[in-house]
Amino acid sequence: MRPSWPVQSRRCGAGPVSAPTDLRVGFIGLGRMGFPMASNIASAGFPLTVWNRTVSKSERLAAETGARIAISPAGLAGTVDVLITMVADGPVLEDLYTGEGDICGSLRAGTLCMDMSTVSPVESLQVAASVETAGARFVDAPVSGSTAPAEAGTLTIIAGGRVEDVETVRPVLEAMGSRIFHMGPAGSGATIKLAVNSIVYGLGQAVAEGLVLAEAAGIERETAYEVFAGSAVAAPFVHYRRDTYLNPGEVPVAFRTVLAKKDLDLALDLAASVGASMPQAALNRSQLVETIEAGFGEHDMSAVAEHLRALWGGRQD
Repeated sequence: MRPSWPVQSRRCGAGPVSAPTDLRVGFIGLGRMGFPMASNIASAGFPLTVWNRTVSKSERLAAETGARIAISPAGLAGTVDVLITMVADGPVLEDLYTGEGDICGSLRAGTLCMDMSTVSPVESLQVAASVETAGARFVDAPVSGSTAPAEAGTLTIIAGGRVEDVETVRPVLEAMGSRIFHMGPAGSGATIKLAVNSIVYGLGQAVAEGLVLAEAAGIERETAYEVFAGSAVAAPFVHYRRDTYLNPGEVPVAFRTVLAKKDLDLALDLAASVGASMPQAALNRSQLVETIEAGFGEHDMSAVAEHLRALWGGRQD
């Protein structure tokens, strides 16, 4: 009998698994995270078909991996065994499944739909209900990690859904992540992802404040960060976000500030619905709002440090 508590799966080493499978996988949403995740699925040997609003991203992935390109989300939905969505927010997800994308109108019976976006549990369960009404199955499996772990295939994946459905899709998950947690029923993956992200944005705010404090007091940015990375606060976040804090504007955006605010909005809405108090998350959200209003909304979330430098009057290089 399988245990009833959350189960963690570990895979030694980095990068995607190499054993091929005949599960046909569809992937929708080739953004900064989705593109490398889909690429790792193809590299693991899964027959892959993709769709993205910006067709050039699909064409690039097809050229690099041999993946096929679907002409529409609905067309993709009717041809795969596992359909993955990785999109910006709940409204986009809902539109794909029950709106213009019409995924639910095209699903074959038994298809397993897996959403890996960061959305609210309510939004996740609404999509799950629509999928199940269409005779298909649903797993929510958001990820923890930035673009570097996505490229390396070492994301942490937190899944919600029936045990048998999570097990069906586990080989696909192992192509993208090194740690897989089954949290419970559908919607529980979305719940824990918001809890994790509330901590991530707390760390981001703290790193920004500490770094600018050190700079304002005369310590070089690189030297200060080296101490952070070698001290008691050296969480993985501090290491893999190093370049974004040290070289603002010079490295690719890993996660936009507007999306960080969106995630904290969702976390605070969830907190209100269950009666939990999150004073630090509320403060961190207010700082993201200030950063966005200062013109950094499309910058990486580490731009909170740039906003603080501007308030201090220090360098913005």
